[in-house]
Amino acid sequence: MSGRIHSIPAETTESFVESIDRVETSNVPTIVFISRYPASRLIDLLDISEIQCYWLTNIEGKGVLEPSLEKLNHFTESLISSEQGLLFIEGFEWLVSIHGFEAVHSMLRSLAEKVAMSRWSIYLSLYESSYNQQELSRIIREAPILEFKSNEMTIQNDGAETSHPHASTLEKTLEMDLNDDGTPKLVLLTKLPRSGFTKQILQRRILQWRRMGLDTSEIEASLYSNNLDAIYEEYSMVEEKVRRATELERYVVTNIRDTQERAIALFRLRQLTGLDQLEKQYFSE
Repeated sequence: MSGRIHSIPAETTESFVESIDRVETSNVPTIVFISRYPASRLIDLLDISEIQCYWLTNIEGKGVLEPSLEKLNHFTESLISSEQGLLFIEGFEWLVSIHGFEAVHSMLRSLAEKVAMSRWSIYLSLYESSYNQQELSRIIREAPILEFKSNEMTIQNDGAETSHPHASTLEKTLEMDLNDDGTPKLVLLTKLPRSGFTKQILQRRILQWRRMGLDTSEIEASLYSNNLDAIYEEYSMVEEKVRRATELERYVVTNIRDTQERAIALFRLRQLTGLDQLEKQYFSE
């Protein structure tokens, strides 16, 4: 289906993400996902270690894309000039609410012409209730609705259902113990070795940390990088912070009886902030 733009009806981000599992992605060198949501939101839905994700926002940082039509058009044109790939754009109706239908539709027509001369396919989320019938018809004229056959939704292997490598549901096997106040206890996990380290493995570790209630925004940004050595160095620094926070939590839960002091300390530990101060306060002689 290279060289075309398609619409995929989706009422939510989650339902649009599920469509990635139903699009043929084998042997596709590049998959890009543009969304109005940041990586911290997508990490629970999508294997962002295998997909290049860009957040439509005016905030500066890694993996962000300004939601101006000029910037989006330039980014997309540069992207489809490369060899081959798939581009998923979520939040198309949000762009319409910012720039107006005519301006966004004009960009869509331009992209349809350019992608036709490429080996790329573009998939737009289509929140149908956001448009009137005339607008909907004009969008579908440029980006026909992609229909999935029921037997394409899953792959059968010896009678068992096999998940697509980009499946939105990521396995979570870590059993959590709880503190007396119901918050999950911090658990010191085995440090990931550099040998065999991948972004996919890191994403699983991030999900485990998040289940403990830890703030992982510091390391999530590294998933946009392709430098595994730099990513591993950043991971190691966060892993050390988690180790220190785990030791501090054990002390706080066991020894601090003042409920306000305890609550403040536990909150700071989950933010992975103020560790030096807390260690000085509780561990210095």
